[in-house]
Amino acid sequence: MRVRTAGPGDVDALARLNAEVQELHRAARPDRYRDAPLAEIADWMRQLLADPAVTVLVAEDGEAIGFAVVRRSDSPGHTFAFPRLSATVEALGVTAGAQRHGAGRALMAATEELARSWGAASVVLDVQSFNRAAHDFYLALGYAPSTTRMSKRL
Repeated sequence: MRVRTAGPGDVDALARLNAEVQELHRAARPDRYRDAPLAEIADWMRQLLADPAVTVLVAEDGEAIGFAVVRRSDSPGHTFAFPRLSATVEALGVTAGAQRHGAGRALMAATEELARSWGAASVVLDVQSFNRAAHDFYLALGYAPSTTRMSKRL
């Protein structure tokens, strides 16, 4: 298995992978997440690939089995916080058949390497509260909660 930077030729595979990952979100929160058409997901992927602040990584093992969307995030600081550069993982997904075989770890290792090359102080990400498997995965990699976002349905 290898991890590399995605390019325009990966759009269709990335869209299919993302659609599979989003099924988990739709199943857990049908009130929030919709079933986006594959063409719309592909357009979103094209936009990400064209964004100079975003790097999309793809894990392959004969075919695409996982991806990570990593955004370079510059925070200018303010009265109470220092300026900082971080890498934000906006999305990470591994196809069900390839989970627990190292693709997620490889994608996160590549993300951390990318972040270091940018001079980032940290890698940050959000995990939906219903996604215990992802939460446990990130804890096992050394990530720890830093902020708790709460919501109330109205």
